[in-house]
Amino acid sequence: MFVEQKKPKDFDCGYNLDRMIASLPRIEDEEERVEYAERAVGLIKQSHPNWVNDDGESEEAWKHFFDLAEYDPTEYGIYNPFESGKKDNAQ
Repeated sequence: MFVEQKKPKDFDCGYNLDRMIASLPRIEDEEERVEYAERAVGLIKQSHPNWVNDDGESEEAWKHFFDLAEYDPTEYGIYNPFESGKKDNAQ
């Protein structure tokens, strides 16, 4: 009778983060998909401010994003900026 609910993977971010990450593969435009992924990482940064350095960057938040994804984000053009040498644009 009731919809089965699972615990969110990250209690500080909640179900919305889980849904954001799960929806990324369905976004067809790669540029839009990367931008949406950066928003998800931005949510992680807001929920875990102790992971963010003085420059607003967070290697730990990106690692957490990749851990939470039930797929390989690199297959969808989403790369960890700390591994690819790009700037952390997530806010």
